[in-house]
Amino acid sequence: MLVPSQSENLCKITKFLEKLNLTMCDIEAKGTEALCTGLQMNENLKSLILKGNKIGRQGGILLSATLQVNNSLAELDMSDTDQTNESLIALTTVLLDNTSIKKLNVSNPRLNSEQEETTIHFSKMLHVNYGLTELHLSKHDMRDFGATQLAESLKDNKTLLYLNLSCNKISEDGAKAFANLLKLNTPLRKLSFCSNRIGNNGLVALSEAVATSNCNLTTLWVNNNGITETGLCALAAALRSNITLTNVYIWGNELKNTACNAFEKLMEGSSPRVLQHNTDVVPYVVDGITYLAETGHYLFSH
Repeated sequence: MLVPSQSENLCKITKFLEKLNLTMCDIEAKGTEALCTGLQMNENLKSLILKGNKIGRQGGILLSATLQVNNSLAELDMSDTDQTNESLIALTTVLLDNTSIKKLNVSNPRLNSEQEETTIHFSKMLHVNYGLTELHLSKHDMRDFGATQLAESLKDNKTLLYLNLSCNKISEDGAKAFANLLKLNTPLRKLSFCSNRIGNNGLVALSEAVATSNCNLTTLWVNNNGITETGLCALAAALRSNITLTNVYIWGNELKNTACNAFEKLMEGSSPRVLQHNTDVVPYVVDGITYLAETGHYLFSH
C-alpha cells in the first residue's frame, strides 16, 4: 500500500520523473489528495497510471481540479478506479480547456444512471478539445444514442486518433453513425467495437465506408459482436479495395465456411493482404475444409 505522504513525495521530490505507474497500489481518496498536491508542484511528469486504485468520486474530482493547474501531464489512466457520473463530468469540463492530456483511459466507471450523461459530456468535450489523441471509454454502458452523439462530435475533431468503445451496448445504429463519420475520412486511425452488438448490418456499413471513402483507419476491432458470414465477407471484400486498414480483429463471431475462405484468401501467398500478427485468427484446413483458429493477438492490441 502506498501511503499519502509517499504519494506526495513521489511527485514532489523526483523532479526528473516522467512516468509513474501506480497500478493496483491500494491508493484511495486520501492518497490521491496527496498525489495531487505533488502534481501541482511537478512540471516534468508526463504519464500517470492509476489503474485499479479505488480512488472513487472524491479522487476523480481532485484529479480534475489538479489538471486545471498542471499542464505537463500528457497521459492519465483512471480505468477501474470507481469513477462516478459526477467525477467524469468534472473531468470532461476541465478538458474543455486542458489540451496537454493526449491519452486518457476512464474505462469501467461506476455509473449510477442509464441516461448516458457522461457519454454526452465526453461528446461535447470532443467537439472543442484539440489535445486528446487517444480515448478509452470501455464499459460505459454506452448505447446507440451515446455512440451517435460521439460520432457527430468527432466530425469536427481533428486530433483524436484512437477511440476504444469496447464492452458497451452499441448495436447497428451506433455503428452506422460511425460509418458516416468514417466516410468523412477523419483522422481517426484506431476504432474498437470489441464486445458490442453491431451485428451484420453494423459491420456492412463500416465496411462500405472503409472500402469507398476512408484512407486513414488502420485498425478495427469487431470481435464478439454477433456477426455472421454476411458481415464478415463484407469486411473481407472491403479489405481488398482499401489498402490502409491493416489490422482487423474478428474472433468471437460466427466463423462459417464462406467467411473462413474469405479471410484465408486475404492471408495467403507471399504478399498477404492481412499479416498473421495483425489479426486474431489464423486459417487451417481439415479434410479440405478451411477453419479459423484464435491466435489471441487482440489481447495485446488494445
